[in-house]
Amino acid sequence: MDIIVLLPKGHCTKIQELQMTTVLRENVHVFGVEGNSDELDEPIKAVFADVAFVKKHNLMSLNSINWSRVLVQMAHHFFAYFQCAPSLDPEPLPPVEVVVPTGAAGNLAAGCIAQKMGLPIRLVVAVNRNDIIHRTVQQGDFSLSEAVEQTLASAMDIQVPYNMERIFWLLSGSDSQVTRALMEQFERTHRVSLPKELHSKPSPVLSGPCLCSQVPRSCAGGWADAR
Repeated sequence: MDIIVLLPKGHCTKIQELQMTTVLRENVHVFGVEGNSDELDEPIKAVFADVAFVKKHNLMSLNSINWSRVLVQMAHHFFAYFQCAPSLDPEPLPPVEVVVPTGAAGNLAAGCIAQKMGLPIRLVVAVNRNDIIHRTVQQGDFSLSEAVEQTLASAMDIQVPYNMERIFWLLSGSDSQVTRALMEQFERTHRVSLPKELHSKPSPVLSGPCLCSQVPRSCAGGWADAR
């Protein structure tokens, strides 16, 4: 197995950069790449859209473009719940609130699916100044800002949270046509106003309160059950 790491030059702390560039293994290849995390995702998505190329070179991705990553994150939510719930005897099971700092929304999508499977969790979404998810939840405004803002939480410095496509699909009642139309419009115009029936649809999968620290500026609460 060969591991290829794309390092966004100038967008990580020195410690993070050293963690990735000082692995002394012949099968680990680290490349410093110009651009932010969103721009790094574009060639990765393009590569995996070429099915023949992927099969020829036997490729896989370890970020949440790969559905397997989301499946593992779903297990994290179940494990965390079982650690926090005082007992599994009560009926119904007690709810547990899970705060999810997120950039591309992979862990959020996993939490939404776990909740759909019956896990009684409430998801609180923590974002930083790159707050497209916050604006989507609060205002139905799924649109890019003028630029990605660099913060201390570099893994959250994302303006294209590609896992929102999966969340839109869940919230639309698994309507693939609606989801595809939204994402195609976003790719063309970088701006989507969610349909009222989707944005106002009652759903317990995303809720408040807002928990913020010095680095994150805002947290996303809404789509119902905000406290």
